[in-house]
Amino acid sequence: MGKTTACWKALPGLRSTGARLAGFVAPPLLNGTGNKTGVELLDLSTGVHQTFAKIVQAGETPTVGVYRMSPDAIEWARGVMAAALLADVDWLVIDEIGPLELHLGDGFAFALEPLSDPVRVPNAIVIVREGLVAELAERLGRTDVIVLHVSEENRTTVPAQLIRLAREAQVQTGEMSR
Repeated sequence: MGKTTACWKALPGLRSTGARLAGFVAPPLLNGTGNKTGVELLDLSTGVHQTFAKIVQAGETPTVGVYRMSPDAIEWARGVMAAALLADVDWLVIDEIGPLELHLGDGFAFALEPLSDPVRVPNAIVIVREGLVAELAERLGRTDVIVLHVSEENRTTVPAQLIRLAREAQVQTGEMSR
């Protein structure tokens, strides 16, 4: 609960360290009463955003879970991710890797191989549901993974933890603020 919001709130602090970011966050689309109606994707490099998925209505067939994905937005998002994987950045942000990637080999599944290579992608923030954390970690096979669990109790402190971890990575690698 609150994974995207925690990541979103950490972004200004990460940028204040001099970190260059690429990838995307997926904030919820809300109706006038604050109910979630879908998911938007925001390209962290350009600020461009698109509606990625909407919650299905009666009679509609979902693509994944309760969502109907926009084919055009999927292609756009894949382009954003492909560019992010090639960009000269300090942190790659992926919100999120889920069943679409891990179980169906679709969506951003093509990012899994680069994510498994610490030389190619030394620093990443990857949002994943609690039930898929172990599966993603095993799939990536990296020994440098740090898992931050987001809950109702700690979600307000997670952004500061992400910023602290980024600063520690900066000190250890000297790679940020090139």
